[in-house]
Amino acid sequence: MDPSAINSKITVKALYDYRAERPDELSFCKHAIITNVTKPDDDWWKGDYGGLKQHYFPKLYVQEIERTEPQDMDENSGESMFQGSLDLKGAIVDIAHNPGCPGMEWVIRIVTSTACTAFECAVESKDLALEWNSSIQQVIQKTSRLENEHRELERTKKIAKEMSNLIIYCRSVNFNLEKAKQQGFICYEMSSFPEHKAEKIICQQEREFFLKYHQVQFSRVYPKGQRFDSSNYNPINMWNCGSQMVALNFQTGDKPMQLNQAKFRDNGASGYLLKPDFMFRDGFDPFDKTSLINVEPLTVSIRVIAGRHLCRSKRGIASPFVEVELIGAPFDSGVKLSTKRILDNGFNPRWSDETCEFEVANPYFALLRFLVQDEDVFGEPNFIGQATYPITCLRTGYRSVWLKNAYSEDLELASLLIHISVKTASSS
Repeated sequence: MDPSAINSKITVKALYDYRAERPDELSFCKHAIITNVTKPDDDWWKGDYGGLKQHYFPKLYVQEIERTEPQDMDENSGESMFQGSLDLKGAIVDIAHNPGCPGMEWVIRIVTSTACTAFECAVESKDLALEWNSSIQQVIQKTSRLENEHRELERTKKIAKEMSNLIIYCRSVNFNLEKAKQQGFICYEMSSFPEHKAEKIICQQEREFFLKYHQVQFSRVYPKGQRFDSSNYNPINMWNCGSQMVALNFQTGDKPMQLNQAKFRDNGASGYLLKPDFMFRDGFDPFDKTSLINVEPLTVSIRVIAGRHLCRSKRGIASPFVEVELIGAPFDSGVKLSTKRILDNGFNPRWSDETCEFEVANPYFALLRFLVQDEDVFGEPNFIGQATYPITCLRTGYRSVWLKNAYSEDLELASLLIHISVKTASSS
């Protein structure tokens, strides 16, 4: 029995080009219509296309569409008539005579630059075929002319039209300090800074201007071109001065990337954070503790109690120790606790009386980093795992700190047991 004799109710449209790899598969181009589709398998379906009946094709290359109504059926052939589209840019059209198909002897063949197979359609007479050929040639010429105009525009404006169409919120401009001071700030403009230029502005007398700039405009800071090894710079000062987009080399698992991952764990790891209100006040300086207004300092006490499954990357038993570091505003950073080494016990090391206290003047900028290392026979530290959290996300009491590798991916079973106490000036 001819499988196509069964009136299938499923019709699909190709999302991508596909070239058959076996004799029982279909080849088709994007937008092709495949009829009489059956689903013998979860990944491969069967259907009719291009004169082939019930050949296989991948399910992921198509999407189901609504079947045409009976009044759209061709009365002579009994096959459905469908609408589709072809990319005619750079297409080639020719006419062929096929005497083996009475009544539809003239075939128009269109070969596009993007399709795997040619598109063919048949008409009743040579005159009609020539008329179709002329109309298609006109469309191809118009498409080519528009493409040339777009390319000429790109060469003139030095920007691709497709890229330009994506810009809907901000206009990228070169940063000019003197011009910005004279003309003021324009909210829909943004500028990009290499890291050394941003650090120069922050460290010199223009820091106040840089802070005001970020109250109105967007900026992006990116690694300097000399970082051939894909290393990263410290993003903390850029965030503290208001830069909204601090770009890093994500392929490198280092401390700056770990701080970046931790920074955006806040706000449900949604990818963006709202700036605190004090960053919009005149006179705010991230390097000056006295410029903080309506910011309540915190006292954070950390006690490292125990760990488990602290395994070294190489063979052998680890001798772990833990470093707890506060990273944030310059007047808060640099404080660090380093526990004693537990000799040859990475499975369940225990520490006693390993406590440190951090005075955090600006908790909105502060991150708390746990770094677990193994001390080898030469006294050199070797990385085991790390965990970094915003101070504002800490919860008090006994906590299990799940460790991550250098790329901030979870380490199976590895964790620390700690006790956290957070006090405000009012509560103490």
